[in-house]
Amino acid sequence: MLYNKMRHSLLLIALFFVSISVLIAGCSQIKTQTTSTSSTAVTTTSNVPTITAPDAYTLIQHNLNNRGFIVIDVRTLTEFNSGHIAGAINIDYESPQFTADVSKLDKNKQYLVYCATGIRGAAATQIMISLGFKYVQNMAGGITAWMQAGYPITQPATTTSATTFVQSTDGLQLQAAVNATSLTPGENLQISVGEYNTLATVNSVPSGKNWGLNGLSLGACSNTYVQPFGVALYQGHYTAQNISQATSLEIYAPVPCPNYIRMITGYDFLPDSIDAAVMPGGDVSSPTPMSANVIVGGTYTQVTQLTPLVSGDYTIVAGDEWGALEFLYVNVK
Repeated sequence: MLYNKMRHSLLLIALFFVSISVLIAGCSQIKTQTTSTSSTAVTTTSNVPTITAPDAYTLIQHNLNNRGFIVIDVRTLTEFNSGHIAGAINIDYESPQFTADVSKLDKNKQYLVYCATGIRGAAATQIMISLGFKYVQNMAGGITAWMQAGYPITQPATTTSATTFVQSTDGLQLQAAVNATSLTPGENLQISVGEYNTLATVNSVPSGKNWGLNGLSLGACSNTYVQPFGVALYQGHYTAQNISQATSLEIYAPVPCPNYIRMITGYDFLPDSIDAAVMPGGDVSSPTPMSANVIVGGTYTQVTQLTPLVSGDYTIVAGDEWGALEFLYVNVK
């Protein structure tokens, strides 16, 4: 009897340890599966073509004279101007126009994308791939990894800006400004232009249409916008005396332009303001700002090829439809 009880107890103990072993194995298996699933998710979200900083440096050196190879810095303009890889163009990933801007590029060319640490670059690369770009890579670690590897970047751009204004007509003042007067190739130039009412009362100004210079615009379609002013960029140093002899650079991507006649008859400017109601039918309670910013990243030498501005002097002309002209000068080092 005692033997049978001992035998029964030993059997129960053995069954207990077997059960514990099964439970431990089951928990271990579940943990392994969870880890595997998590790893797969991470790989999927970061699954973009990637290149290391050393390989990126080699790639750039091999393509210094290759027009089919383009480096894109997707950081903000401020970050870009603080120093970037020489020859890179700036297309801000955080800009609402990013997708539209990159869509203008040639999808058959080869692109190297980078940001500060690689995160925005990866997201930008994914967007470009979704748009049909065939050859695009993101630099792992961004420009931080580039600098840690000892590779050079450009010196910070000078922040010296310039502003000018000239009286136009009927109390209007044409104003123009640039974000910097000295740039390095690849840096963006921001041109601001606006029409300001200097009067202390509502200023009803009839439309002029007497453009002092051909080619002034805020886009690819010349003089077809609501705002009564435009800008043009010229390579070289020009003044009012010889600007008519110059040919403006193509700073806007070519697009099909509508064939229509502007029906605007005038503007009702608010007192001491750049805001105006566009006539006919405008409402001074909801005016339109008579100002605009133009970002120049280079010149379009071909239909879809944007080439950074080369070293030299450049003349910026802002003008309105009443014949006023403003001149600003920028040097690209």
